[in-house]
Amino acid sequence: MTRKLYFLFLLALVAFPVDSFGQANAIDAAVNGYVLDSSKSSITGSHITLTNIGTGISQETSTDANGYYRFPLVHVGTYRLEAVADGFQKTTQEGIILNVGQEARIDIALSVGSTSQTVEVEAGANIMDTGTSTIGAVLDQHEIENLPIASRNLFNYLLLSPGVIGMPTSTFSTTQFTFGGTERSQWNLDGLDNTQHGSNRQIRLIIVTPEAVAQTQTLSNGYSAEFGRAAGGQINVLLKSGTNQYHGSALGQWRPLDLQAIPTLATAQPNRSWWDVAFTLGGPIIKDKLFFFGQFENNPYTLPNPITITPANAAALGLAANQIGTAPFGETYRTLVGKVDFNLNAKNSGYVRYARFTNQQPNNASGLSIVDRGSHYTDHQNGGGVQLATVLSDRLLNELRFGVIQRDTGNFPLANASQYGNALVNISSVANIGYSPLTTTTTTERSSSVLDNMTWTRGRHTFKFGGEYDHELFANLSGTAPTFTFSGLAAQNSRPAVSSLNQFLNTTSGATDPATGKPYTYTFLTTYGGTPNIRIAFNFLNFFAQDEIRFSQNFSLNVGARYEAILFPTFDAQAPYPLSRSIPNDYTDIAPRIGMTWSPFGNSKTVVHAAYGMYYDVPGLGTFYNAAQVNGHRLLSYQVAGGTTGAPVFPNTPDLSGSAFQVKPSITAFDPNFHNAYQHQANLQVQQDLGRNYQLTVGYQFAGMKHGLYYTDTNLTPTGNTLADGRPIFAGTANRPNTNFGAINLIRSGANTNFNGGFLTLQKRISHGLEFTVNYMYSHALADNIGEGGSVSDPTNLRRDYGNADNDTRHNLVIQGIYQPSVAAHSWHWLNGFELSSMTFINSGYPINPIAGTDLNQDGVINDRPLFVSRNSLRGSGLSQEDAQIKRYFNFGERYHLAAFAQAENLLNTNNLNCNTTTGCTGAVINTVNASNFLSEQSARTSRNMQFGMSLKF
Repeated sequence: MTRKLYFLFLLALVAFPVDSFGQANAIDAAVNGYVLDSSKSSITGSHITLTNIGTGISQETSTDANGYYRFPLVHVGTYRLEAVADGFQKTTQEGIILNVGQEARIDIALSVGSTSQTVEVEAGANIMDTGTSTIGAVLDQHEIENLPIASRNLFNYLLLSPGVIGMPTSTFSTTQFTFGGTERSQWNLDGLDNTQHGSNRQIRLIIVTPEAVAQTQTLSNGYSAEFGRAAGGQINVLLKSGTNQYHGSALGQWRPLDLQAIPTLATAQPNRSWWDVAFTLGGPIIKDKLFFFGQFENNPYTLPNPITITPANAAALGLAANQIGTAPFGETYRTLVGKVDFNLNAKNSGYVRYARFTNQQPNNASGLSIVDRGSHYTDHQNGGGVQLATVLSDRLLNELRFGVIQRDTGNFPLANASQYGNALVNISSVANIGYSPLTTTTTTERSSSVLDNMTWTRGRHTFKFGGEYDHELFANLSGTAPTFTFSGLAAQNSRPAVSSLNQFLNTTSGATDPATGKPYTYTFLTTYGGTPNIRIAFNFLNFFAQDEIRFSQNFSLNVGARYEAILFPTFDAQAPYPLSRSIPNDYTDIAPRIGMTWSPFGNSKTVVHAAYGMYYDVPGLGTFYNAAQVNGHRLLSYQVAGGTTGAPVFPNTPDLSGSAFQVKPSITAFDPNFHNAYQHQANLQVQQDLGRNYQLTVGYQFAGMKHGLYYTDTNLTPTGNTLADGRPIFAGTANRPNTNFGAINLIRSGANTNFNGGFLTLQKRISHGLEFTVNYMYSHALADNIGEGGSVSDPTNLRRDYGNADNDTRHNLVIQGIYQPSVAAHSWHWLNGFELSSMTFINSGYPINPIAGTDLNQDGVINDRPLFVSRNSLRGSGLSQEDAQIKRYFNFGERYHLAAFAQAENLLNTNNLNCNTTTGCTGAVINTVNASNFLSEQSARTSRNMQFGMSLKF
């Protein structure tokens, strides 16, 4: 009966699209293998003990009838493995280093003899990971602490993984990267959800810095059913833990201004500063039982923003000297981590942790805005988590986790109401003056999650199954400050044209316009009414089950499935447009998955992995709660042309509710056939151990997203005419069929992506002081939309936009390495103690989408390409960035280690376009084809940054 059930299950997996995984864990590793005698026969009943060297915590098991043993949940770290069997010598393997998600295959050969005799072997877990079909990589603590990371942005390290394409960032802004041609991703911190779902692009909620992190794991294709909620990849970050020894560190670094390269598009060096300090401490509270770890980091920088109001205009407006020149922009980043790991007894262990990140910006004014027009920005990220792992039996284990993460951001005005009351005043091309408490905006996103996973080993099978519930709460306040705009006046009657400055000055002085015989006034007033705040919640249910079947020592099959459901809330029942009141729920999202691992030659030197399956996505929830707020009923917009009947006299701002000045709202609605997006993924990999600590992987990966989100304006009137290339022409925005609204942007499910890539990874495990990894990928990404809710150029035909994806880059090369020379020759002995490390990022360039610059099809959106020009038909220049570090160690005994170092970001000071994975290079250049400066550079990535520092570790 059991065989029949498995045959039916496998048949179902073949009949439906499926995905691949290995037995990868969210925060742990797994150790398994066979105990054999000298004739390669299995030894049944061998007693196996696995001991964590740092904490002294041990796990025990016995081999089954096939000589097989398994430890399914093992905390990352360094281990000792012992095997004892009657009639055989005791065997001990030392120095086994386990990484998060690793499936370490360690076979043990026992020699005949007495158990009182011990054979000791200095060995590590095989560099070949024989238990997973995932494309991805783990960055261990040694690499995290020693690779150059001038920005302190941990997530730049994700670009070092195979299957990932992107570009590093020079600040704490989220690193740009894609998995299989999409930006969809799920972020986890210590096995708990750490994803910000409020924006279209999924990013992290809480930022942590390298000093707090033990390991990072990136899964780009073919990961297990334990992971989900993203039609793309997974990012897992594991925080450090304490051990039985006290360990700590202190780090300080700074950037001398004279050594920084002038920003690429600037003509002078701005008066900027940057420095950073970080501290860690960890150790035992109760030996072998209770451990702590803590980290704090403070990283302020200043980069004053120039105010571009001319002295003549400032004098005409009577602006004080402190309102022009520069605004004191800067940011102060602080991170704090506290973690306690506990081992209650042989059956129960876990952790409790807290993480915090804050960012303070004193003033973001710039350009034509006076200093007091700026605002103080705050970003507070706080999160806690707890895990309890319970050994129910030697074959059955349970993991229970609970966590809450909240991010609060806000923009708060620097000054109270000015002489213009609560209004802002914009004088076109001259200055933006006035300030108001009504510019305050706040956002809150709180994610609460609880999950339970169970692992059961039985015979040839290792089952893992579990469930998760997540609650996502959003509470937002929108700024509603009234804004008067002065745009200038055209010549009228005998009166010449009036500049925007003179229009404002004449209005404030009470002068009469000779062309109309009426007082001068503003061009228009915009203001808001109704309800500026919203509070709304989304719920998620997820279940999975998977089984690793070991058919032989050299072949295993992984099968499983994941169910995901999004419980969308009901929106405003009084919304005037019915399709804005709710989102169709989709309760049929089942994603089967299958993966294969095969050692064709009966050893771990050559391993073949293959995988195929499905991944469902969580859409950007900001699109949905914005639709609930701007729906023609809650938050209303008003616009008044100056001088019209009933228009307020400047600077008065009366309540305009119920007046004829209400702007017809542009709203978001939802297609009744809405479905959640999903992605098919597949990969094939061949890993070859080349000996001498080298490993080569050659592979292929495919990813294709279906049901991606996009929107079309359904409130357009066709004229029946077309452009020469067949695109329909509409009657413009003044001739809407539904006169109660502006645009009705209908969210649809139907955008598609197609990604094919071949990759090569050459890895050298550390030996003779050298370790490095080289990742190269050739790929082609096609799409008709980014799948995150973007508009299309032809509202009637999505396929007209099918072409090179915005994130399509054909060649991508990433190299990272660390070298610590060990020289015996006396004349070169001074090299000992030095360390060189580098990261190199090279790609062949992202696309540029040329546009005509005019609304050719009259749909109200300036995104039309010229006639017969395909989407993303041009390409920007490629990226070339070299980050490097030189470090010198000074050891004081065996316990204290001092290091001095110098780091460089973009060492060669290459001029790189500021492209990104959302719009390619389109936003970095002028992409209007009839512009005189077509394709000229408008935005560049960071120039060379140099910094020096020292660190002390014990």
